Amino acid sequence: MDYGQTFKRLREDKGLKIIDLEQSNISRSLIGKFEKGQSRISADRLDKLLADMGVNHDEFLFLGGDANNNYLYSMIHRMGIQAGDPKEFQRLDIMIQQVTNDLKNGRGGMSARFMREFGLMIRAGFADGLSISELYESEQVQKHVQPAVAFLKQAETWGHMELDLFMLFYMGMTPADLLILGRLAIKRARFYTQLRNEKTRLVDTIYTAFNGLLYVDIVGAAEMLLLEEQVLDDMDDFLIDWTSERIRLKMGQGLLKMMQGNVNTGYEEVMSVVSVYELVGLRERADSIRNNVRVTKDAIIAGKPNKIPHIYALLI
Repeated sequence: MDYGQTFKRLREDKGLKIIDLEQSNISRSLIGKFEKGQSRISADRLDKLLADMGVNHDEFLFLGGDANNNYLYSMIHRMGIQAGDPKEFQRLDIMIQQVTNDLKNGRGGMSARFMREFGLMIRAGFADGLSISELYESEQVQKHVQPAVAFLKQAETWGHMELDLFMLFYMGMTPADLLILGRLAIKRARFYTQLRNEKTRLVDTIYTAFNGLLYVDIVGAAEMLLLEEQVLDDMDDFLIDWTSERIRLKMGQGLLKMMQGNVNTGYEEVMSVVSVYELVGLRERADSIRNNVRVTKDAIIAGKPNKIPHIYALLI
C-alpha cells in the first residue's frame, strides 16, 4: 500500500489543499513529502490528519488496499472485446495463458485467480453458443462463476476488487445471486458513499444488478432500481453532478414499466432519454437504445420474450 498516494487521493477527493491540514507540529512541507513518498510520518500524526479529514484509520487502510486492482484492467485490455470472432478467441486464449502462468509463478494474486475464471467463463459461453441471458443456466459457465460469487458473499467489506468482480461476473450469475449481491453491495461498499469520486462505482454496481435481473426477475429488478434511486437521493448534488446517472435511472424506470406490462408509457419514458442523448450529441448511443427499445416493444406486444435483446447494460 502506498500510504502517501492514498492520503493524497483522499485529500483531493474531499476538496482540501495541503495548507488546510497544516498544524503546529505537522508542516505543509512534511505532508507534501509524505504524499510524494519522500518522507515517513508517525502513526499518531497520520491518524490526526485523517481525523481532520473525517476519515478513520480502518477506512484509510480499506481505500488503499487495492494495489492489485490494475491487474484486472490490464488483462481485460489484453483480451479485448469478445464477440465470437476467431481472432478474438485467440486474444482470449493468450490472456488465459498469461494469468495461468502468473498464478504458477506467484504473480497477480487473487486478481489473477479471478481473471482466469472470468476468461474461462467467457470461453465456455462462446463454445456453447450461449446468449447473455443463457449464461447462468450453463453448468460449464457456473463452474467458473461460483468461486467469484462465493468470495463476494463472504467478503465483509467491498473495495475496488470486489466491485470489479461483480461487474465482470454478473452476466453469469443466477438471478438469486444477483439479488443477494446487489443488496450486499449497498451494505459492504458503504465507504464509497463518503467519497465524491468513488460514489459512481456503487451506483453503477446497483444498476448492473438491475440490468441482470430485468429479464428474469422483475420484482428483484424493481428492488435494485429503488435502491439506486435511494442512493442517488442521498447524494450531495453540490459535490458531484449526477445528471447522467439520473438520466440512466429514468431509462431503467421506463424499461421496467415495459417489462411490467405498461408498454406504451414505459416506451415513451425510454424515448425521452433517447432525445436527451441526441441533444447532447451522443447519437450512436441514442441510435442503439432506440433500435433496441423498439425491438423490445414489439417482442412484448407479440408475446415473444425470447426476442427481447438483453444488452442494455452494455449500452450505458
